[in-house]
Amino acid sequence: MMATHEWFRHFFDDTYLEIIKAQRDTKRTKAEVDFVTKVLALRPGARILDVPCGFGRHSAELARRGYSVIGVDLSGVMLREARRRYREGERLRFVRGDMRRLPYHAEFDAVVCLFTSFGYFSERENVSTLGKMARALGPGGRLLIDHRNPHFDATLPSRRWDRESSRIFVLSNLRVHRRASVHENTWLILRLGDRRVIRVRLWTLRQWERRLRASGLRLVRAYADLDGRRYRTTSGRLVVLAEKR
Repeated sequence: MMATHEWFRHFFDDTYLEIIKAQRDTKRTKAEVDFVTKVLALRPGARILDVPCGFGRHSAELARRGYSVIGVDLSGVMLREARRRYREGERLRFVRGDMRRLPYHAEFDAVVCLFTSFGYFSERENVSTLGKMARALGPGGRLLIDHRNPHFDATLPSRRWDRESSRIFVLSNLRVHRRASVHENTWLILRLGDRRVIRVRLWTLRQWERRLRASGLRLVRAYADLDGRRYRTTSGRLVVLAEKR
């Protein structure tokens, strides 16, 4: 189902951009990047791959701090906004690409994948994508993936209303397929009468550890969010930090 219905090709459009911009301000971005740079133990001028990079808020903040960053995203809308907001140059470049087909080999000191941007594909493709992220790292490079916690999602109400901006309300209809570890969230966007589905495959911490190991990575630590809190099964998020052997 997830391999054939590529919902993500059209989901990240101008309406989604309006929603996400209202939620993510500069102060929050800087705090998140504070955490990212700390746990990745980055040297000055380190090379970082941000995939998918969305509209570039983390990529640009990392570049502003002196790191060399390539942001990759499949969405033309997101990249258009990234280039409108942030000037590309020697330390910052945006590239349109599919994370399943990353071409890089041992070119980066760190790879970051933030804001539930992993798990959009079939199990086989997700595992393969993780392997390509690992391949992009040089020896001792670190990978940080910010994702959802399947244990927590299983406790969430199936329906809720959210006011995402001054003009947009979203009715979320959540289904968690426990056997397949798939989080399926159908959004009804009130402004447009727009119905769209998000399907994300979730892994438990034990599953992450096994798949990281198979990709040549060692799990370093798990966090509850991009603020350094220790991960627990009751945490809303599962942020994994891994290192290339």
